[in-house]
Amino acid sequence: MAAARPLRTPRLGGRFGPALRGTPLPLLALTAAAVLDAWAPFRTRFGPVLSAVPALAAATCTLTGIVCTGLLTALVATGIAWANGWLIDSPFRVTILCVAAVSVAALEAGAVRLRRERELVNVRLIAETAQRVVLRPVPERLGPVRLNGVYLAAHHQARIGGDAYECLDTAHGVRVLVADIRGKGLPAVEAAAALLTCFREAAHTETSLHRLAQRLEAGTQRHVRATNASSECFATAVVVEIPDEEVVRVVRFGHPRPLLMRGSGRTVPLTPPTSSLPLGLGDLAPKGHQVLTARFRPGDRILLYTDGVTECRAGDGTFYPLAQRLRHWTGLTGPAMLDTLRADLVRHGRGRQQDDAALVLIERVDEDRRDR
Repeated sequence: MAAARPLRTPRLGGRFGPALRGTPLPLLALTAAAVLDAWAPFRTRFGPVLSAVPALAAATCTLTGIVCTGLLTALVATGIAWANGWLIDSPFRVTILCVAAVSVAALEAGAVRLRRERELVNVRLIAETAQRVVLRPVPERLGPVRLNGVYLAAHHQARIGGDAYECLDTAHGVRVLVADIRGKGLPAVEAAAALLTCFREAAHTETSLHRLAQRLEAGTQRHVRATNASSECFATAVVVEIPDEEVVRVVRFGHPRPLLMRGSGRTVPLTPPTSSLPLGLGDLAPKGHQVLTARFRPGDRILLYTDGVTECRAGDGTFYPLAQRLRHWTGLTGPAMLDTLRADLVRHGRGRQQDDAALVLIERVDEDRRDR
């Protein structure tokens, strides 16, 4: 996953953008009213139509644009009256008063709209910053591995949801967590933040993967107690450890099996002898955590993912065949593989992301290529 782009505040009206932003629509309405008046039968008046132009500006223009639109509307109304000899008529005076009154009201309405736009931008900026603090970009390189990541939130305006990941370079090797928190919305984001915080601390202090798994279980249960969450608050997860030796260690908590793609093109699932229960439910089966150790040579890759990938349904109800698809993409680079997978997943789900989905691709780099 590429580094996060710098946050930029959208340009708004007033001091947030050009003074006359949004004026084309009111000017179009003003032009239409003037043309109608020019082609209308004699003594047919369109003064009431002109009064609507400043109101339209309130919905699209800046404060400067609203004032300019009101003045221009009054000028057009005066020109129409002069051309037809209506300057001393009562209807003309009524039209000018209506344009002035509507312009003042439009100015107040525009000020309220712009203030709310600025507030909305600030809220979105704070939310985006908080999201990036919780779910940091996947680093391109850690120790002996190269990493790539993709996150697809089910909500089109969200950057994070119930899925979470973290990649850390520790004294015990590179450690990667991918988790899927049960539920949606803010409670799921809060639980994800608590789990990531626990992992970021324990991954550096615990020497064994078994002890790290115990810390994650204890941290999840502590969060459940602190938030008075129900017994149904849990998270499936998988933790992968890649030391300097050419091995990989895996512990699963009811999570989909990681897929090991050999350099030869063969894809095999990494399945520990037993899969532990999801985090938060460890008390129901206190037998400890089974750690799987497998060979992980240069050129090999491991794909970690959440069930939002494999449970994505097509129009006929079929699930996404992840392992089958990967066999066709073994020759692609890491970023190209994930980009292809993401596009294929969206296409399979007919453009609808039914659940949050997270993917992290880990590739072991040859010793001679580490510093390149």
